[in-house]
Amino acid sequence: MSEENNSNQNRRGNRPPAGALVPVGEIPVSPGPFDPYSYPPEYLMAAEEGKHLREYWQILMRRKWVALTVLAVAVAAAAVYVSRKTPLYLAVSQVELEMESENVLPYDQILGGGGGRYEEYVETEIKHITSRSLAARVVETLGLDRADVPEPFVTPPKPGIFARWSLIGQSDPTPSGAATDAAGSPSADPGAAAGASAGASDGVMTPEERKQAAITKLLKNLAVTPIRNSRVIEVSYLSRSPEMAARIVNTVSDEYIEYNFQARFDATTRATDFLQKQLVDLKAKVEKSDNELINYAQRHSIVSLGEKQDVITQALGDINTRLTEARALRMGKESVFRTLSGATPEEFPQALRTSLIEKIETSLMNDEQELAKLSAQLGPAMPQVKQLQSRVALTREQLRRERRLAIENARSEYDTALETEKLLTRDFDRQKKLADELGEASIHYNILKREVETNKELYDGLLQRMKEAGVAAGLKSSNIRIVDQAEIPDKPHSPNVPRTLALGLLLGCMGGVGLAFFLDYLDNTIKTPEDVEERVGLPALGLIPSLESARGGGGYRRLYGGRRRANAVALAGEGVETASLTASSSLIAEAYRGVRTAILLSTPENPPRIIMVTSSQAGEGKTTTTCNLALSLAQTGKRVLIVDCDMRRPRIHKIFNTAGGSGLSEYLTGQVDLVDVVEESQVPNLYVVHAGTTPPNPGELLGSHRMAEALEGAADIFDFVLVDTPPLMSVTDPLILAPMTDGVILVAKGGENPPEILKRAKKSLEQVHARILGVICNSVDLNSTAYSYYYHQYYDYHSYIDNKDSKTA
Repeated sequence: MSEENNSNQNRRGNRPPAGALVPVGEIPVSPGPFDPYSYPPEYLMAAEEGKHLREYWQILMRRKWVALTVLAVAVAAAAVYVSRKTPLYLAVSQVELEMESENVLPYDQILGGGGGRYEEYVETEIKHITSRSLAARVVETLGLDRADVPEPFVTPPKPGIFARWSLIGQSDPTPSGAATDAAGSPSADPGAAAGASAGASDGVMTPEERKQAAITKLLKNLAVTPIRNSRVIEVSYLSRSPEMAARIVNTVSDEYIEYNFQARFDATTRATDFLQKQLVDLKAKVEKSDNELINYAQRHSIVSLGEKQDVITQALGDINTRLTEARALRMGKESVFRTLSGATPEEFPQALRTSLIEKIETSLMNDEQELAKLSAQLGPAMPQVKQLQSRVALTREQLRRERRLAIENARSEYDTALETEKLLTRDFDRQKKLADELGEASIHYNILKREVETNKELYDGLLQRMKEAGVAAGLKSSNIRIVDQAEIPDKPHSPNVPRTLALGLLLGCMGGVGLAFFLDYLDNTIKTPEDVEERVGLPALGLIPSLESARGGGGYRRLYGGRRRANAVALAGEGVETASLTASSSLIAEAYRGVRTAILLSTPENPPRIIMVTSSQAGEGKTTTTCNLALSLAQTGKRVLIVDCDMRRPRIHKIFNTAGGSGLSEYLTGQVDLVDVVEESQVPNLYVVHAGTTPPNPGELLGSHRMAEALEGAADIFDFVLVDTPPLMSVTDPLILAPMTDGVILVAKGGENPPEILKRAKKSLEQVHARILGVICNSVDLNSTAYSYYYHQYYDYHSYIDNKDSKTA
């Protein structure tokens, strides 16, 4: 018995006792090949992987009817719009604009009257074309204000959003800056608009009111657009009548040229009148400035200012040069004089030594040397010595005299240089005063002279311009030229049927695709095994088709023939709970065999033997999964036991027709032994323990030691023990039973559960140290495009079965 307990302990791993709760983050990891708490890293990191392009295509295929519906509605709306839209014709003429190069006055840069930017010039001309004055000329020329003329104007209702979108890329029929109506246009005449509205309210309009209303309607449909990178503008008009549209555009162009001629002629005439008035005043100014210049020259004895100014300036320069030389000489003499100020013949400075003084000093030195030599040889009383002494005294006196004379000469030279500098300074000041007086006189003289010259130039220029203006008034030239006359349009401009339908198609495609992705974004449910791995982080054990898919409904009817038709009949009669037995060649049976293989190969050396099957919510197919998985395991020759632990809503006894007297609840309450509640089903190797009588406290019974002992004892007798439990989110029974098993299988219904529910179930199971084997996606519709890959997989399976049957036959 101890060996069996040790083997059971090794098989189940080192887990906490039944019913023990462990906080999140403190789940221990036990080493060994059978680790109930570790998952492969690819499942934990799957949520970080991005979507493949194929997945976007699958989303579109899954929501294709939504996208196609939006597309059909958009195209239908575009078709209705173009069918109900009144045809409008657009006539266009091209006019070339050149900036004016000639002006009445030649002072553009001084006065800022010309040479502006071309863009500003074009905008100004566009304002002229769309002005009410020019529109009035057009209305009068064509007689658009008469009652007998058919109205060519377009007064469409305010377009909606789709109508405005449909005009993208077309020429805007409403001009930039053109008048629209009396209330909304800055250029509209408020008085005229008010009069028009008042007349309309009375039902009878005066001729002036009809004219103003015609002008307003004309400007509403007139458009002027500059052509980029050119000097050409387009004048266009939108009308119900193609002939009237062309006539109005050509008339606007002609009237604009005539309007420009008239404006130039009026400007020339006004300039001529202005120049004539200015010439009278300017002539008087010229005469006055001449008299002032002559009088000033007479008062200041100015005959020829240029020659006199040159003589004085030259004399001032000569004196300045001589004064500079005298100052330099005086400074040198002053330096010598200051050196001699304390000099004596005995202390004679080196700077005043002349050649004579140097010669005397040399002779004196030789005599003194000779005197010293003779005095030493002969003595001072000798005649030769006395004679030499007398000569030395004379030489010394001569040297003293010459030094005194040099000092007096230096003092005399300094006094002479100082006097010369003073005389030149007085002469320079006198000449500078003359130059300043002449400069002041010349300044005023030149001012008067320039005023005379300026007045004469102005007078001559105005006289010349007045003559030119008189000639220009008789000429008729223009800087405006019509490039292309407007032709009668042969097809409507609006609605543009191809463009509108193409725009509806484009908007429908964009809206349909956007709505499809938005709906898919809102659909946050688990649909495929890949969703389980990526968004929950758990292994996917397999995918189970729905009963409709397995019966051959929808697009799968063509797959069923022969054996497959028999499987469909069996599924329809017996139900999906025993599909692995009654329809062994069906898609569902094959899917459960795939789940069986995944469980057995999860740990090949020591596969889990006590397996609990549960789900997050009710109705996801956990009981069906338990039955079919048990049938699949029993078909391999293994002894399998199903334990129905869903005591609140038991179903196992109904599926296998094993409604006996005692069940699991009787065993847990100690009324019978385990061997008394185990019943053999009609399927070989398959045994069942049904729930028994519904107790008032299922949770306490399932968490008892008898339940744990029952599972351990059953694992010793049977190869596999499958435990069917209630949903996790409904009761706590699965959390109590999970630690007693070797693994837990979560069943999730495809396309109904969001990942948050499965994550909560996963977290709850991890808190009790349960090993989650994986998730089974149950009851999925293979007709959906989300499962196209699995459709091809099962189609290949049936093709293989059919080929095998045909070869056997």
